[in-house]
Amino acid sequence: MSPSPDDAATPANTASPAAPDQPSAPAEAGAAIPAVAESSAAPVAEIDAAPAAPPDEREPLPHNVLLYTVFGLLCIGVALWLILAWSGYKEKYSQQTEGWHLGSTKMLEITLIRDDKKNLACASDRVYGEIRCGYTRDGKPFGPKPDEDPHILQPFNTVKNELFLAAGLWQAPVLKEPLPADRFTVVCNYYVVGVLKAVALRWSPTGSFNPVDQSVAVGTLSDCVIPQ
Repeated sequence: MSPSPDDAATPANTASPAAPDQPSAPAEAGAAIPAVAESSAAPVAEIDAAPAAPPDEREPLPHNVLLYTVFGLLCIGVALWLILAWSGYKEKYSQQTEGWHLGSTKMLEITLIRDDKKNLACASDRVYGEIRCGYTRDGKPFGPKPDEDPHILQPFNTVKNELFLAAGLWQAPVLKEPLPADRFTVVCNYYVVGVLKAVALRWSPTGSFNPVDQSVAVGTLSDCVIPQ
């Protein structure tokens, strides 16, 4: 028998697709989850693959660098000490005769006592023309006394404590007269003829000759007067 139209329609209705309201998305959503996981895992892989910071390849300074530094500081200190020491020497000695030079004439005020004629003496073998000390380097007397020979050197000090050697003082007419009993001063023109370094001085007739630790000007005195 051939089926009726109603029976033929029933299998068709049974095979008809599900209504659109029924969810069919779970399979699609499940397929999308791996993609999200893959996208979120990508930065982690990038972070893991970032290159590590290079190690500090600087080596510690060798020990001799410290030694060189200390040595350099010591050299600087010694140089400064030498400069300061020389400055002190110049202040003590060189500036005492500031403006004195060979061939110059300088007016000096000299401090004396009348016994300096026999008290003061120098010892050296150096000769400046006819001018020389009254004693040789080994302390032996040479020539006449200073008050008798205008070429015999003696040590003197100015009122500013400037040490110098001079000849001809006692031949000045003003010093031939009776001299004060106390210390006095005399003003003279001093002509510089040289500089003597290796010299020994004596400040009393019974004293010994002692070498000086400075260079001393050598010259002659003239035109002496006693300030009034």
